[in-house]
Amino acid sequence: MSEVILKNELDIFFLSFSESNADENWQNLSSRYPRAKRVHGIKGVKNAHKVVAEQSATPFFFLIDGDNRVAEDFNFTIDFKPRLDTLYVWRAQNPVNGLCYGFGAMKLYNREILSRSTDAKIIDVATTVAPKYHIIHSIASTTYFNASPLEAWRGAFRESAKLQLNCFKNPADMHSYNRLETWTSKGQDSTYGTWALLGAKQGREFARSHWQNLEAMAQINDFDWLDKIFQGTALQPPTPLSFENILVANQTLPL
Repeated sequence: MSEVILKNELDIFFLSFSESNADENWQNLSSRYPRAKRVHGIKGVKNAHKVVAEQSATPFFFLIDGDNRVAEDFNFTIDFKPRLDTLYVWRAQNPVNGLCYGFGAMKLYNREILSRSTDAKIIDVATTVAPKYHIIHSIASTTYFNASPLEAWRGAFRESAKLQLNCFKNPADMHSYNRLETWTSKGQDSTYGTWALLGAKQGREFARSHWQNLEAMAQINDFDWLDKIFQGTALQPPTPLSFENILVANQTLPL
């Protein structure tokens, strides 16, 4: 697929759902870039991304998550011609465990590819929606996913499940292996770090048990399902309980 020459400023979208700090992050972004647009409250990760694509007036658009604070020195200009078949991902700083990679990071999507995507059981939109995935090695934001116990737990659960899945699918993927090790061992002294550690360990265990079941794995994008697991988790102290014990404590939770 060929490159595209951009003649206008690209759309900037802020995608939020239930993040505690979304309004604050949106105010920060929109005050600096009034052309930014907010899409809020769309249920389902894949559905929300498709709504953004449908609203974009430019062939490519920047996407910022609701818990993401854009760096002061990032100005939404690019010095390359984006390709139609490629998703571009900047680096995001993780305030809990110090990692800096694509988790919660700003992305540059191609509108048409995202609009045409039809896989309802997709696990990770960013890594599967486009044929190619290009990393931009500069920090564009900080992902404050740890604004509450639930959000810290949920973000860590989802990301660790994805990383464990990557490890099973590609045993030579040392990036995923090392990041998973950090998620499940670092950050206890950070804000809601114990909840992030618990979520990471339970997400890892969930993927270990269900990595060959695409329908089960897709539930990590169902926030209602995740909230039910967290409700069972929150009945216990924030210690590394096994995922199976949480399921026993919450018998109403289906897989």
